[in-house]
Amino acid sequence: MSLRWVPDALTYTRFAASPLLAWLLYKGEFRLALALVLFAGLTDWFDGFSARLLRVTSKTGVLLDPLADKTLLVTLFLSLGVLGMIPLWAFVLTIARDFIIVGGSVLLRIFRNRRKFIPSLVGKISTFFQIVYVLLVLIRSAFTYQWLLWLETAALILTAIFTTISGLDYIRRGIQMTRLPPVVGIE
Repeated sequence: MSLRWVPDALTYTRFAASPLLAWLLYKGEFRLALALVLFAGLTDWFDGFSARLLRVTSKTGVLLDPLADKTLLVTLFLSLGVLGMIPLWAFVLTIARDFIIVGGSVLLRIFRNRRKFIPSLVGKISTFFQIVYVLLVLIRSAFTYQWLLWLETAALILTAIFTTISGLDYIRRGIQMTRLPPVVGIE
């Protein structure tokens, strides 16, 4: 029996975790929500590890793995934002950046046939601080460690800074790509 299905199965597990995570947060089950997020993080790591170990790369996995990660992160921001656990401006900033990236990607694909969108370094840094921030919000909600408030505040500030910078960088990169001639055929 082949184990080639393992990486994709782990990706689907993260997709399934998103609605469960939203429900747990809505119910105020912060410790369970934190455990689920940590479990999802482990599946993300194991997904990549098993794909490399088994030398498995599927087109589905290449597309769905980052989408599963983004779905989980957006679910966290959306749920925490709706529950008032993060500032409204931080929620709007983070979601707006993602809409700009997705919307720009769709427009570039439609009008310029651009299919490759390589994440920028500042975008990866932004995502890192977003993850750290929501984890700290969850940890503080689950265990009420008030001394973590200064770490949470620092992560919020860094999230805001890098989310803004990366959003502007993606807009700049998108504008540059619109100035290039349309791609003929498959990129």
